[in-house]
Amino acid sequence: MWEKDEYLQFMYERLLIMRELLADTGSIFLHCDWHKNAHLRLILDEIFGEENLRNEIVWHYHDKFATGGKSLDKNHDTIYHYSKSADFTGNEVRIQKEETTKRALRKKVDGKTVNLLDEDGNKIYAEYSDKVIDDVWDIGRTISKNEYVDYPTQKKEELLERVIRYGSNEGDLVLDCFVGSGTTCAVAQKLNRRWLGCDINKGSIISTTERLNRTIKEQMKENLFGKDFKGFTAFKVYNVNHYDVFNNDLQARQLLIETYRIDELSRGDFDGTLGQDYVKIISPNRVLSKMDIAEIIDAIKKNKDLFTVKTASKQKENTFENKVVVICSGAELDVRDFAKKENKTGVEIEIRDIQTDKKELDFKKPTEASISYITKGKTLSVEVKDYYSPLLMKRLELENDGRLSMKERVNIFDYRQAIEHIVIDVNYGEGQKKADTSFNAEAFLHKEKKGELVETAYSHTYERGGTYTVAVKIVDVLGEEYFETHEITVK
Repeated sequence: MWEKDEYLQFMYERLLIMRELLADTGSIFLHCDWHKNAHLRLILDEIFGEENLRNEIVWHYHDKFATGGKSLDKNHDTIYHYSKSADFTGNEVRIQKEETTKRALRKKVDGKTVNLLDEDGNKIYAEYSDKVIDDVWDIGRTISKNEYVDYPTQKKEELLERVIRYGSNEGDLVLDCFVGSGTTCAVAQKLNRRWLGCDINKGSIISTTERLNRTIKEQMKENLFGKDFKGFTAFKVYNVNHYDVFNNDLQARQLLIETYRIDELSRGDFDGTLGQDYVKIISPNRVLSKMDIAEIIDAIKKNKDLFTVKTASKQKENTFENKVVVICSGAELDVRDFAKKENKTGVEIEIRDIQTDKKELDFKKPTEASISYITKGKTLSVEVKDYYSPLLMKRLELENDGRLSMKERVNIFDYRQAIEHIVIDVNYGEGQKKADTSFNAEAFLHKEKKGELVETAYSHTYERGGTYTVAVKIVDVLGEEYFETHEITVK
């Protein structure tokens, strides 16, 4: 889904921020594979300095099935370890060996390493059943049932445990800015570290929240929160950006095409037409840059025949009746000035910023749901009776337009097919100010296996009577969310 330059720019911008956030004694570990590891190392060298490359760790997964063929099987990934300075945290980590080995004991004398000898002049040996880790890690990719959370990029806890033990101390703060299934945060929690996790994917946040709740409950059950505990005993989930409009670039492009009533083009250098004008849509996950403008100018030169000449003069460049409309979400400060100075094509470039236009734009209709709340005695029964997402219906309609046969078409016969997760807080806002009400996920209802329908009913028994606010959050297969609260009285 990424062009190479877009991906590297995306990573460059985020790694710059990571360096600013990193503690002076901190380290960053970047996991990648053969596709981009050479490119990413050059970016890391530029941002952190070549002298701060500490290790190129090879993660060898010995349990991958060998396929054979002319090329050797690719059975390893790379983990780059950079620090901010020479003064970084690096702990000795020992792991168990499969076999016990004997090793001669040695010591330094006058700067030279010599063997330790007994009274008879024989070498003294010691047996070792463990060893200090080096930069080649033999850790399989197969995840055990008790760890598995059915998330596509999930890593083994053993891998993250080794990273965290080596690069941090108890009480330190560990950040994973692409948290995925929450492995880093869960392992940091178990290893007595504080943690932060971020992700743009709402499904990721749901999976991570559920996993961390389970981890903390297990720690409470085992009475691990003693005087020496330096980690967290609870956590909050914050939404720090407005992702309620766009969840990904593909969705963004389609919504903007519909919102601005653009006639879509399936190929070429432009995304569509608006009347006689041509349209270029910039990913709303980043601001419009001067590089984008330079590429648009090149596209105009390449497609000069698309534009209608308005005036022609021997003294001047031609001017044209139609223009290029650029739709973006924010722009670099000097990008308009750059476009004015660099654009010598005679074709006007008009920049439309959705940050400015958004008050007048109806990006999408909200999701809808029907939920029942029944109380009998101290027991509450909550059930999602129906769910509807206009965006999901539109997406299916667009996808089905390209499918000729009825067998190929995707249809939703049961509303539960559209739901990925249902999360319920049975005492929403307990003991909190209304301005800072946080969601405490009491129940997670989700698909246990691929192809299964989500369970939509949940029961909870309260310990005492009173008035409670129940909050229900529904996340669908596109990451769209529905949220409502309902007040109940328990006798």
